[in-house]
Amino acid sequence: MNSIKSLQPIQDRGAVLVGWSFNIMCERSVKVGQQEEYIISLVKSGGPKADQYEELNQWFQTVGAQMRANMITRDQIREMWGAFGDAFSANTMQGFVVNKPYGYAGDFEVIDKIYTEWCSPKENLMNWDKFFHWQKAPIAVRNRKEYFKELLSDIERSANYPRVLNIGSGPCRDVLEYQQQNPLTKIQFDCLDMDKRAIEYSKNILNGGKVTYYCQNVFRFLSDKRYDLVWSAGLFDYLEDKQFLFLFRSLIRTVSPGGELVIGNFSETNPSRDYMEFGEWFLHHRTESKLFTLAEQAGCKTNSIRIEREPSGVNLFVRVRKT
Repeated sequence: MNSIKSLQPIQDRGAVLVGWSFNIMCERSVKVGQQEEYIISLVKSGGPKADQYEELNQWFQTVGAQMRANMITRDQIREMWGAFGDAFSANTMQGFVVNKPYGYAGDFEVIDKIYTEWCSPKENLMNWDKFFHWQKAPIAVRNRKEYFKELLSDIERSANYPRVLNIGSGPCRDVLEYQQQNPLTKIQFDCLDMDKRAIEYSKNILNGGKVTYYCQNVFRFLSDKRYDLVWSAGLFDYLEDKQFLFLFRSLIRTVSPGGELVIGNFSETNPSRDYMEFGEWFLHHRTESKLFTLAEQAGCKTNSIRIEREPSGVNLFVRVRKT
């Protein structure tokens, strides 16, 4: 009898917990349903107009906040994708990100489409692509391309036959534009990417432009060459701190005395983060102080390190000059 009494409170608490969990699930379902209704209304109207961008962006931020607060799950967010219909097909920028046709986020083709501000020719999808390109993150990526070209101009003025190593080179549109804008350039480009599809894609874009390619994993990359500039636009966004440090130390060894290693990394202030993570495009965002500390931990002298940013402030750059 005593044993039955002692079990009773536990059973009651279990019932309460089950009831509480059921209520939470119901609340989540209501929230998800309401959120989907908003997206469905946008889909029916042909996608967001310019005066709706801020409101839609707030929607993504709200969903992101709810997920971080465990109010909704990642599976429920995936369920929401269905509300977008064709706007989440591979025929749109955001759908391309979600579908990951090459098997990973931030692939060469989506980066090139960001560079060129590609929009679907379909009238019912075009507005979604315009919204995508309005985001601060794609703007930062386009600014990053311009930043790289400025680095190339600087290195061209300071060296006779400069060598440049482009890590995670992707589509190489930045190289193409520089060569087109500077037809007499003497820069020797070495471009490394582990995806052979990226290399083939960039070869088509460059159409005979002078570039030496390396198709291999950068963590296994060994070279006797020394470079005036070693550049990585976005690879480090995907690396944990341990990987970051290992690769940073490896790459600094390939820099010539007086040359520079320049690494891009998205800032924690990225206002497009919730939109990107809704479509499962995850990055390791870092602060200026974090990047400075990592460069120091990699063995770089404090006075050789500086942190810069492109005009939007979303993309940061670690610059280390080798003495």
